[in-house]
Amino acid sequence: MFKVVALFAAAKRNNPLNPTARFKNRNRMEIVANLLNIARTGTLKTHLMYKANLSYVMIADYLDYLQEAGLIQEALDKGGTSKLFQTTEKGLKYLETYESLQNIAGMDARRIPRSERSALQ
Repeated sequence: MFKVVALFAAAKRNNPLNPTARFKNRNRMEIVANLLNIARTGTLKTHLMYKANLSYVMIADYLDYLQEAGLIQEALDKGGTSKLFQTTEKGLKYLETYESLQNIAGMDARRIPRSERSALQ
């Protein structure tokens, strides 16, 4: 019993966002929130891919899903040459709700120091 308690205590110290950090995989809701957060101001597909740490195939699948759900939209940059992906109003509402749920669960991202937050994005 003591080993289990110690394991969870160590996991909580290592990752304040996820008290069960020994489980390294993110769930779909976390990935969607991460992508929507990255795309708030508009970003390229490759930037989304690298910042969210997803493969090309996975980012393509997620972008299709997010566009069909109306959470993200394609737009052209100011020069009209590059496709940008930007979070829609519906996507911003998703983020607000997601952050609210995280807050209720005691996993408020705003309590994490900025230096650690940038490493998570």
